[in-house]
Amino acid sequence: MSLVSYIVVFLIIWMILFFVSLPIGINVSEHHKEGLANSAPDKTNLKAKVIISFLMSFIPASLIYWVIEKKLFNNFFNIYIL
Repeated sequence: MSLVSYIVVFLIIWMILFFVSLPIGINVSEHHKEGLANSAPDKTNLKAKVIISFLMSFIPASLIYWVIEKKLFNNFFNIYIL
């Protein structure tokens, strides 16, 4: 697996984890401000969500890299699929 492939896999996993984490911990204010949507959150904590999803993306991306480099999936494919 090349470096570019690893980066692409990492970014795909990061985007999935980031979008999953967006609605977590959102508090909607009871006092609505003029000009804002009623569902607008008080604090989004985007910086923390970006960092946490970035750090958590290393685990599955590294696992995928390891499986590809050890050719574990190739053995499974040759035995059970072909």
